[in-house]
Amino acid sequence: MSFLDRYFFKPSIWQKLIIFLLLPFSLLYALISIISFKKQKKYNFNIPIISIGNISVGGNGKTPFCKALSDILYSKYQDNIFIILRGYKRKSKGVILVKFRNQILCDLASSGDEAMEHAIFTKANVIVSEDRVKGIQKALELGAKCIILDDAFSKQNINKFDILLNSKIKYKYNFCLPSGAYRLPKSYEKLANFNAYEDIHFVRKSYIKEIKEDMILISAIAKPFRLLVYKDLVKAHYFYNDHAEFNKDEIINLLKKHNAKHILLSKKDYVKMKDFGLSLVIIDEELIIYDELKNAINDYLKEFDVSNKDN
Repeated sequence: MSFLDRYFFKPSIWQKLIIFLLLPFSLLYALISIISFKKQKKYNFNIPIISIGNISVGGNGKTPFCKALSDILYSKYQDNIFIILRGYKRKSKGVILVKFRNQILCDLASSGDEAMEHAIFTKANVIVSEDRVKGIQKALELGAKCIILDDAFSKQNINKFDILLNSKIKYKYNFCLPSGAYRLPKSYEKLANFNAYEDIHFVRKSYIKEIKEDMILISAIAKPFRLLVYKDLVKAHYFYNDHAEFNKDEIINLLKKHNAKHILLSKKDYVKMKDFGLSLVIIDEELIIYDELKNAINDYLKEFDVSNKDN
């Protein structure tokens, strides 16, 4: 585990001391977050908007959940479904149309890794925008009939159906940052329309379609220790900070160091290495949404079907 993973999940005695010394700053962070959360003007866009989020730092499955949901909804909305997200750590500003009608329209630097993952591995149109309202307005201009917001629970200025994802991997303490991993007090979970718990409302499964010899595992995702289930298949593993960029020469040197030929990696890592000209083996991830949550989503969508009929 990295320092931060140990800090949040299995802190040492010294890390526990740091955690409790930082509690006053966590209280201040929570107060600022609560004020920001409450002081927002509401926007109603009159189309179904489903937000997939969490109130803690990443790694709870938002990206695969958005993909699974967009696959389900595609049969109903076809090319008029959009995924909108911030585009964390992208090297661009404002509203960027990443993918439209199956055409990828920008590069990785402009989209960010998660948005490009959506663009490559889903059928949905994809937009990045720091301001989700402007992103939604752009989607409406392009004919959106349904929108999925990736990581937008805190955007309470938008009328939407909020699904909060809860990982089966639990934090040691339920404090806000920096003493804990929460961006809002944990009690704010009750404000979601649906709290989805892993292995109860949805399940994640990962697999490798074609296992090859002489692999090394490289990843820059949140909670990368989840990939250690594959450690016996590889010669070595290297974990970078979430969203980290990869250097081609460095990766080649790691392959040479271990006399390896292939790189085992996640889809999020793949979008950053796909143009390196190296042999990449993707860890596929399947997310299955169970009936209770599916039914809640369908009930929400039916509200708009009824509204359209009345009009």
